[in-house]
Amino acid sequence: MGILSRTINVVRSNLNSLLNRAEDPTKMLEQTLLDMQNAFKKAKNRVAQSAADEKRLEKSLLDEQRKAKNWADKAMLAVEKGDDELAREALQRKQEHSRMTAQYQHELGAHAANVEQLKSGLHDLEDKIAEIGRKKNLLISKQRRAEAQSEIYKTIEGIQDTGAIDTIQRMENKIEEMSHLADARMELSEEFQGDQLERKFKELGAGEDVEAELLEMKQRARIEDKSGG
Repeated sequence: MGILSRTINVVRSNLNSLLNRAEDPTKMLEQTLLDMQNAFKKAKNRVAQSAADEKRLEKSLLDEQRKAKNWADKAMLAVEKGDDELAREALQRKQEHSRMTAQYQHELGAHAANVEQLKSGLHDLEDKIAEIGRKKNLLISKQRRAEAQSEIYKTIEGIQDTGAIDTIQRMENKIEEMSHLADARMELSEEFQGDQLERKFKELGAGEDVEAELLEMKQRARIEDKSGG
C-alpha cells in the first residue's frame, strides 16, 4: 500500500495547493481528475512490476526445488555406488538449494500478499476516479448555476447601491405628471377652440331639462299634499 498511499498523498497535496490559491472549482475538479488518472497509470505500472517480480520469484523457487531434487537424486546414486563421501557432498548441495527454496517460498508468500493488496488499492482508486468522472458534469452544472445566481444578486445589489431604482421611480412620477399635464392641456384646448355657439345651445338645452324636472317635482308634491289631506 505504500505506493498507492504516496500517490494519493501527492494528489491530495496538489488539491490543497489549488484550494489555497483559490482556483476556479471547475478547473480544480478537472485538474484533480487528471492528476488521479495519471497517478492511477503510475500505480498500475508499479503493480504490474510487482506482479512481474512475483512471476520471477515463482520461477526461481521452482528452479531451486528442481536443483534440490537433482542433488538428492545424485546423492542416492552415490549411496548406491557405495561412495559415501560423494553422497555427503551431493547432500550438502541439496541442503543449500533446500534453504534457498525455503527463503524463496517465504519471500514469494509476502510478495504475493503485497501484490493482492496493491491490486485491491488500485481497484479502489479506479472506482474513485470513475465516481468523480460521473459526478464531474453534475458538479460543474451546480457551480455554473451558483455563479449565475451570484451574478444576478450582485447585479441587483449594484442597482440598489447606485440608486437606479430611485431614479426609475422619479422618472415614472415625472412621466405621470407630464401625462396629466397633457390631458389638462387637451381639455383646455377643446374648451377654448370648440364651437362657442354650439356650446351655448347645449347649455340652453341643459337649462330646459332642469326646469322640466323641477316642474315635475312640484306637480308630484301637490298630488301628495292632496292625497294626504
